[in-house]
Amino acid sequence: MEKLELMANIANEFVKGASCIVVVNKSADSAMRKTNNPFLGRVTIRKTYSGYVMGTDYSNSLTNTAERMGNEGEKPNLKKVWHKPTERFGEWFSTDKKTESKVYLKLQRNAKQVAYKVDTTYYLDGVLATPSEVAEIEGWLTKRSHTQSSTQTEMGIDKEHEQSFILPQLDTIILIKQGDREVRPSEVLALVPSLAL
Repeated sequence: MEKLELMANIANEFVKGASCIVVVNKSADSAMRKTNNPFLGRVTIRKTYSGYVMGTDYSNSLTNTAERMGNEGEKPNLKKVWHKPTERFGEWFSTDKKTESKVYLKLQRNAKQVAYKVDTTYYLDGVLATPSEVAEIEGWLTKRSHTQSSTQTEMGIDKEHEQSFILPQLDTIILIKQGDREVRPSEVLALVPSLAL
């Protein structure tokens, strides 16, 4: 199954805008300090996103939120955004603007949603990290403070109504589950020699 066929399968198999579970597995290297770090190349972070929805349009979501708040502003300035909808299945997937070589699944939640959570698990050398190893690993992670999106601020969307978007790269997703339906993208893509769109 090629990447485009997998994208079509996901867009057709799952219910747009319904709650789902998405499990992402990726190297921790990009999130860690590098100098003298004994964990580089050894740690995998697994994040489980529960209660997020797929199949949403970033621009429309922000415009609709602003209108619900009584702000009749312009459409969001998407020139600031690093990604863009894919040519096919654009409500489900984005690609990077620069090279268009990567595909990302669009996940969204809003600040009012209470039935969502993100669980994080660390694996060291392929084995579930112990609590003491997790403490050491977390000491090497760069701290990021959450700031509200400047695009949303410009549109008059306050923190209480803020929309949260997550774009995991398709080949890092190990599971997408919604009710009885499930797809394992990274397993499928591992079998494909060429991942061209």
